[in-house]
Order: sequence, then structure tokens, then C-alpha cells
Amino acid sequence: MSSEKLRNEILAARDRRQVLLEGYLAQGYPATIVLSLNIPGPDKILPGVDGLFSWALRCLDEMLPIVRKDHQPDGVLGPLCFMMLELEPSEVKQRCMAVETAQSFGRLLDIDVYDGNGRQVDRGSLGVAPRRCLVCNLPATECIRLGRHTIQEVIKKTDEYLAHFRY
Repeated sequence: MSSEKLRNEILAARDRRQVLLEGYLAQGYPATIVLSLNIPGPDKILPGVDGLFSWALRCLDEMLPIVRKDHQPDGVLGPLCFMMLELEPSEVKQRCMAVETAQSFGRLLDIDVYDGNGRQVDRGSLGVAPRRCLVCNLPATECIRLGRHTIQEVIKKTDEYLAHFRY
């Protein structure tokens, strides 16, 4: 597949995800979780991705009283699940961050939390430091912005994390 076609498919998938999110947020739950993965590179469906995603779902199910859960089919962006809760959004975000940081491979998780007004509850609003880079211990946004690591380094680290889930 050409890079232009892949780019267009990724942009269209992001637009579809946004429409889905807006629909879930309109249902009026105090907190909505969007679970997806941070998989660098063009291929988001790598060996081990399903295992990591299942692990995250189990952790969230055990940790939170989820009222409604809707697992979306995998697409070009990888697996996706929406979860609605009757809890305070900041508490939900803190519990989600605990899942993201419980294991080193949790760095590949992307667990976003939205309040009942559709605002994202981010780490900064809770006084928590930004996410760390996949490769080093510096803030991820800084490494991305400055291009500190090659895509090969980032993909290699991702592969190491996903090795935990290959059978």
C-alpha cells in the first residue's frame, strides 16, 4: 500500500473514532474511557497486540465498575474500546494511570478519560508528570518533537514490550 493511501486511511479512521467518541459522550455518563494502543509505525496490528489489549481490558474490568463497554472491530489504528462509568472522572483517570504504569509494557497503552462534558482529563490536570518516552526516561512529547530516537529504535522497544504477549 502506498504511503499516501495509508495516510488517508489513518486520517479517515481517526475521523471515524472521533464520531464514535462524540456519540458515546452524548450518552451523558460522568466518565468515559477510550482504550487504544500507542503502537508506533504504520502497522498497528503486530503479534502481541491482542494479548496486550486483552490484558488492559481485564485490568480495567477488575479495577473499575464499568456500566457499559463497547469493543470496536480492529481497524487500521488497531483495537479500540469505549467504556462508560458512573464515577468521578479524576478518580477514573488515576486508576487508568495505575494500569498504564503497572508494567513496563503498559507504556504502549493509551487510556483516555473524558468527563460528562466531553473534556479530556489529562495528567497535567491531576498534577502528574507527562508520559515518558518509549526508549528513554525523558518526556515523550519532548523526544518526539526533537526527534531524539529513530523510528527503528522506537519500533524495536515496542517489539520488546509486545514480546510479553506472544505465545
